Amino acid sequence: MAATLKDISRETGINICTVSQVLSNHPKALSVRPEHRKKILETAKRLSYSKNQMAASIAGKHGTVLAFVHSDMGLVEYSGRIQNGVIEAANERGYTLIVLHLEDFSNAELYRKLMGWRVAGVIFHVADLKLISGIAKSLDREKIPYGTVNLSNPGGIGVTTDDAAGVEEAVRLLHKNKHKKPVYVAFATRSKKSASEYKLRRQEGFIRGMKKYYPDCEDVEPLYLDPKKAFDQKYMTGILKKLLEMQVDGIVCESDVPAVALNNAAAVSGFSVPQTFSLIGFGGSMLAETSFPKITTVVQDFEEMGKLTANAIIDKIGKKSEEGFSSQLIPVSILVRDSLKKQK
Repeated sequence: MAATLKDISRETGINICTVSQVLSNHPKALSVRPEHRKKILETAKRLSYSKNQMAASIAGKHGTVLAFVHSDMGLVEYSGRIQNGVIEAANERGYTLIVLHLEDFSNAELYRKLMGWRVAGVIFHVADLKLISGIAKSLDREKIPYGTVNLSNPGGIGVTTDDAAGVEEAVRLLHKNKHKKPVYVAFATRSKKSASEYKLRRQEGFIRGMKKYYPDCEDVEPLYLDPKKAFDQKYMTGILKKLLEMQVDGIVCESDVPAVALNNAAAVSGFSVPQTFSLIGFGGSMLAETSFPKITTVVQDFEEMGKLTANAIIDKIGKKSEEGFSSQLIPVSILVRDSLKKQK
C-alpha cells in the first residue's frame, strides 16, 4: 500500500499539517524548521511517498494534471518527441501528464475522461482544429486552458514551426548549388480544402522560393504521390520515370517519407542520389537519418514545440499570463547531408 501523509507524520512525530505543507511546497513550509523539513523529505523518500494528484485536484483551486491528446498523424516519432517536450515542461513545474488517443473516444467520452481526471489544461496534437471543435467548446465553458502543438490556434495557444520558411530555404539551397529544375513532391489529398495546415504552408514556401530564385519557371504545381503506394516498387518506378522525363535535378519533399521512398526507387532502378537528382526531405526523422545516402532534411524542434505549448498553458492556469497568446512560429533549420549535390 502506498505511503500516506499520516504514515510520514507518524514516522517523524511531526503534525500532518506541517508534513503536507512541506511535501506540497506550500509557502508556509518556509517557516518550518530546517531539521524538520529535512526529516520529512528523507522519510517521504524512504517510504516512496507519491503525491495523490487526484486529491490535489479536488482540494485545490486548480489541479496539477495536464492531458496530452493526440491523433493519428505523420510518423509516430514526431508525436513521441512532442510528448517528451510536454513531459519535461510538466515535470519541471510540478504537473502530472496523462496521455489519451483522440480516436479512442467520442467528444462526449473524451470530455468525461478529462473531467474525471479534473485536468487543469489540455495539449492537443491534431492535424486540424475541426477535429476538436466540440471538446474545445466544452473546455471553454469549464474555463480549462488548452492549446495546440504543431498546429496554429488563432486567438488561443498554438505553437508550430515556420514550415513555409523552411521549404523556401530548401529552394534557396538548390539554387545556390546550381540546380536547374526543382520540383515539389507531396502526398495527394482529396481536395485543397481537406489539406492539413502543414501541407498548405510547405507548398506556400515552395511557391515563394520559386518566385524568388527561379522567376522564369512557371510550373510550381506539386507532383502528387499516392500515400498508400509510396513503397510500392512498380508505382514508384513509374514516378521515377516521370521525374527523369521532366529532367528534374532537385526535389523538395513535403516530408521525409516521400524523400526516402524516392531514394529507394532510385536505388532499385539503378540510379544514384544525388548524382541523378538531389533530395531534400522535411521533419528531421530517423527515416532520413538511416537512409542511404542520408537525406538532407528540414529539421523541426518537436521537443521545443511541446515545451512551449505546455508552459504557455501552465502560465495561463496560474494566471501568470493575463495577455492573449498568439500562435507562435518557431524557426527551423536545414541539416545538409549526402543527398544534396553540392556545387564544386
